[in-house]
Order: sequence, then C-alpha cells, then structure tokens
Amino acid sequence: MNILINSRFAKKIPGMNHTLRILHTGLLLLAAILFQYQVEAAIKLPALIGNNMVLQQNSIIKVWGWADAGEKVIVRASWLTSESSAITTAMGDWQTTIQTPVAGGPYTMSISGRDYTITIENVLIGEVWVCSGQSNMEYIMRGLGCWDNYKPENRNDVSKGLYTNVHLFTVQRDTSAVQLSNCKGNWQIADTNTVNDFSATAWFYGSYLSKQLGLPVGLISTAWGGTPAEVWTPVESIKAEPDLGFYLSHWNGSEWWPGTPGVLYNAMIHPLLNYTIKGAIWYQGESNVKDSRLYPALMNTLITSWRKAWDAGEFPFYFVQIAPFTYENPYSGALLREAQLKCLSIPNTGMAVTMDIAGDVTDIHPKNKLEVGKRLALWALNNTYGKKDISYSGPVYSRMKISGNNILLDFNYTEGGLKLANSAKNNFTIAGADHVFYPASLKFQGNTLVVSSSKVKRPQAVRYAFSNASVATLFNGAGFPAPSFRTDNWDIITENVVLKPVYDPATKTLSYQLTSKARESDIYYEFNKIPTKKSSKFLLPIPSGKTGTVYAIVSRNGYLAETVNSWKLVINKAFGAEISYSKPYSKEYSAGGKLALLDGIISGTDFKDGSWQGFEGNDLDVVIDLGKTIQVKRIKLNFLSDNTSWIFLPKQVSVQVSEDGITYKNLGDKKFLSEKEVKEVLIQPVSFTPDCKVRFIKVAALNQGLCPAWHPGAGNKSWMFVDEIVVD
Repeated sequence: MNILINSRFAKKIPGMNHTLRILHTGLLLLAAILFQYQVEAAIKLPALIGNNMVLQQNSIIKVWGWADAGEKVIVRASWLTSESSAITTAMGDWQTTIQTPVAGGPYTMSISGRDYTITIENVLIGEVWVCSGQSNMEYIMRGLGCWDNYKPENRNDVSKGLYTNVHLFTVQRDTSAVQLSNCKGNWQIADTNTVNDFSATAWFYGSYLSKQLGLPVGLISTAWGGTPAEVWTPVESIKAEPDLGFYLSHWNGSEWWPGTPGVLYNAMIHPLLNYTIKGAIWYQGESNVKDSRLYPALMNTLITSWRKAWDAGEFPFYFVQIAPFTYENPYSGALLREAQLKCLSIPNTGMAVTMDIAGDVTDIHPKNKLEVGKRLALWALNNTYGKKDISYSGPVYSRMKISGNNILLDFNYTEGGLKLANSAKNNFTIAGADHVFYPASLKFQGNTLVVSSSKVKRPQAVRYAFSNASVATLFNGAGFPAPSFRTDNWDIITENVVLKPVYDPATKTLSYQLTSKARESDIYYEFNKIPTKKSSKFLLPIPSGKTGTVYAIVSRNGYLAETVNSWKLVINKAFGAEISYSKPYSKEYSAGGKLALLDGIISGTDFKDGSWQGFEGNDLDVVIDLGKTIQVKRIKLNFLSDNTSWIFLPKQVSVQVSEDGITYKNLGDKKFLSEKEVKEVLIQPVSFTPDCKVRFIKVAALNQGLCPAWHPGAGNKSWMFVDEIVVD
C-alpha cells in the first residue's frame, strides 16, 4: 500500500504539520504490523532443519515447522520424485514425513507455503548421533588445549578437508520448566575452526565412525558441564519411579549448572525428538557420585524415557565410565563406576572404560578425548554396524570361586588372554570375614585369575582398583582395560570424618569437634598414629593446645572404614582474635567462616577438605585484632596452587603490623607469577618476621584475577585459597 502526501500543500493548512506527524506515525505503525504479520505468516523451521544438516539414512523421517493455521506446506527433496505435504493445524504447527535413501549427498530440500519457499542446501544422508552429558562431553577442543594433546596428523586430516562429510550441531545451553519445541544452534561443516568449538569427545567419536564406515555422520552435541543425570530425565518419568523420589526433594545444582529434574530434558532434548537419530552417546556421572546407589535406576529411567519419546525402539546408547579422580568422599567414584557397570544390563548399551587414560587423577577432565571417542565408536562399529571382527571391551568380571586360601576370578571379553600392566601395584586386594583388605598376589590360569594373600587364610572377597583414584592394571590381549569391580556387597563407609573448631568467647578457649555424616557410626581417634577399635572413642570435644597430627576413623557395625582422616594442629597466638574482612570469601569454600584462618588447623593439599578458605576473583584483605599488645616473632600463612582446579598463587602478599591500629609498619611484599604452569599441587608458605610488639595485623593477598592465557580457563575468574594465619 503506497500513500503520497504533498508536503508543500500541507504547509498552507494550519495544524497540518501536526496532522502529518500523526498520520506518518500511524503509517509507520501499520507498516510495522503488516511486516510483522508477513514474517509471522512465513514458514518457520526448527533449528535442526537447515543448511548442512545430516539426515538418518534409510529412514522415514519427520519434517516439521510452523505456519499460519490452515496453510498447506509442501516438502520436496532432490532425491525424491514425489513431494510430501501437510496442513498447518489450528495451533500453527505442521508435520510430514519423507523417505531417505542410502547414505550420500549433497542434496537439496525445499519447503513451500502459500507464498513462501525455503531452500535448504548441502543436505547429507548418513548416520545421526546425539551426544549428551556433562562437562567431559561438553568440553570443546579449544577448552582442552586445542590440538596440542594429540598427534599433528589429527589436526592435519581435518585441515585437508578429509572430514567435510562430518557435520556438527551444538545445542545452546537452555533450561525450561515446560517442554520446548525448538532449540538454538545450526549445522556446521567440520573444519579446524568449527571442530575447535565442538565437543571433543563427540568429534573423535563421529570422525572415527565416518572414517571406518565411509559415510557422512551428523553429530548433535547437547551437554552442560556439572549437570547431574536427573536434569536430563523427564520429571514425570522420575515421579513414576518410587525409588527415584529422592531427586524430587534433593537439588543437585549450583550457580553454574541447574539441578532441577527435567529442566534440561525439556529444553535440550525434547526439541530434538522429531529428528530421526541412529543412537546416543553419553559422558556423565561425576555429579552423581554422592547418590551412586540410585544411579542404575536413574539411568534406566533416562534411557527408557528417551527411547520412548523418540519412538525409535531400543536405539543404541553407549556411555563412558568415569575416570579415576580424587573425589572428596572415599569410594564415591568407585561406587559410581560400579553403578555404571550395572547399567550394562540395560538392553543395547555399551560402556567405554577410561581407567588407563586418566593421566592426572587430580583433573576431573581427562585430556585424551581421542581415545574416549574411539572406544565409544568401537562399541558402535561392532554392536550397531555389525563389524564383528572389531574388539571393543576390556575384561569384565563375571564370577568368583573360593578354593582353599585362593579366590578364582573369571571374566568375559578376554580376547588375547589376560594381561597385567608393568606396575609396582596390581591394585587387587583380598579380605576375609573381618572385612580388612590386604594387597593380593596374582597368578594366571588361562583366562582365570587366582588371587591370594599370606595375610588372609580364609578369603571371602576380592576388589580390583576399587578406590576413587586407582588406575587400570588388568587388560586383555586387545589392549583394553578392565573396569574396577568388587566381588562383595559389604557396607562401604563413604563419609569422611570432619574436624570442626569450636571457640567459646566466654572462656576464650578453643576445642575441636569430630563429626561424620555416616549413619549409626562411631569415631575413633589418636594423636600421631593410626587409630584402631582400641583407640579413644570420640565423646567430648578435644581441647586445643596440643600440637601434632590428629587421626580419626569411622566405625560401623563393628567394622572400621578403610579411609583414615588426619589434620595437623598447631598453637596460634591469634586463637579467638577478632578478624574483619573487607572482601568476602566464597560461600562454597568458607572453611567454617571467620574463625577458619585462626583455628589452629593446617590444611593438606586437597582444596575440598573443608579447611581452605577460597576467593573467586576476590582478594584477601583482613585485619586481625589480637585484643592486646604482644611480642610477635613470626607471622606465617599458606596458599594453595592447584592449576587443574583453577587455583593459583596470589600475585602479591603483604603484611603490616600496628600497636594502635592507626600507624602501621609494612613488613614487606612477597610476589608470585602466573606466567609459568605449575602442574603439581603444592602448598606455598609465606612468612614475615616483625619481631616486635603487635596488636593489629593487616594481611593482603592479591588474586591473579583471571586464569592466564596458557590455561584452559583463560579469561575466567581464578581462585585463590588461603589457610591458617599463624602468629608466633
């Protein structure tokens, strides 16, 4: 609609300028409404249907979208001689189906409405896989140091264009309380840039599949770091399982990831359900280590609900067993791996074992994603694509037999026989009825393993690599590792003992309380030696003033836990002093609050032990009032360096002292650089020697601020962890 107004004539009419402005504004509004109507009237497609998409071969696939109610939509594909059509419903959505041929391409597809046509280019037909989980699936190549962790040819093959038939789709992070019909993302062709920003695990899986099959592969990465399995499971499915009621009342999230059941299924899985897939791969479990007893039921519910929602039968679902890592609670990682092993009873599943490729067990993100992706692909090649000559699993424990003072173990998947790695430890332990495990000796009888120990005359149980950080030592002839296992079902205490300082301001005394979340248990403790059941049972607070190491252990049903907790105690003249902070510490790593830096407890190298106080991006800036002037010879404090956990030494540490709180004497500065990577975990002590009378102490430590350029977390806030400020 075109409207012309003579502006020269308008000037001769009083008030016409005002009228023109009103009319002009109205026309613009009308044009905007008409334009919006035209845009809304146009056909809309989901993010998954677009240029460079890969469609599942030899399938009847859905094509869907949105348009005006009652509008006829026609779908044409260049590999078909006929067209398919649908009438848009009153709700504004439409859907039709077309048949895909054998793998090939590129093809085109057109989708036409009443007065609008969308043409989709470079459509490939091949194998489509969904790749989901938490950070070990989400981690992109760039975040893992790009290609530096792999051989040059891994990158060169991509740069030469050898994988342009592998196309990548990353579902952007999103949450929803209701099921969404669309997501955000777009298909990309694999090159060195797009692969750098794609899931490393998914990439190595899909590229290996494509190379071995000679077919196009479409990879849909939908993952979010830190997320537990329940957020990827429909909440209605969780509600339908009485055993999973725990997740309806226990939130397993944080400020960095969601923890509400179903919210990622709604936003990042449900929008994919119309898209035909071959199967799914899954890398997750680290965030469910504290509820491992429920994990088999939870994963069964997740897998079953996905398969039902996709309406594609029992499609293959291959998952990664979590790698060795120094988890906070003893055995929590081993029990989760055990739970994952039980998930193999779910039909058409497979598990890639990573116990031999963890590398640094203090890093929860193993860098060797190439081997992870390849091992998943080997499961698919054998079980899904029928390449039965391919080995894909390490030896899996099947049964045991007690024979005198030996236990005989049998295994499945023993291709090439059983092999033991060259290691000082074989990681096998054996126990009798007392539940006390001792290192075991091994003998091979064909594919049977004979386990024994001179300290166990009547053995009852064997465990292999059954701790959080144990690595693989048992392999088969094909070179694949055995997953950790145990032959018993005995009660395992996974809760630590916690030492908590208690300060009584009335008497100005400090004491220590030992606690544990272990149900129906006792705590035994000793100074400077390992406790037994003959040691002191903790009943009353332990008074301060005695230096040395406190050891404590949990006991339940007459059996001692295998994990012993310990803390080093010192005498600190600043006990009970007033301390004020100008900048806050992290609520997540408070170490108990203001008392933490003056409680007489010296932390170890584990930042999760509850004794370290953490500052994310913030500086340490405190003033200590000793309450009276005393002679001070030395002021000492500790900082932690754990680069894999984004924890760095401070840029600078300075201490000032004063008698009156007004005039301060600077004791000097200690500086540290973040330019060089420190791979090991270390504690850095910092000391100052005032050797004068002091009442007030100012301690300032400057956070590095951001992770340095060489670090995988470059540009993100860095952490600084500080421990006891000891005044001698």
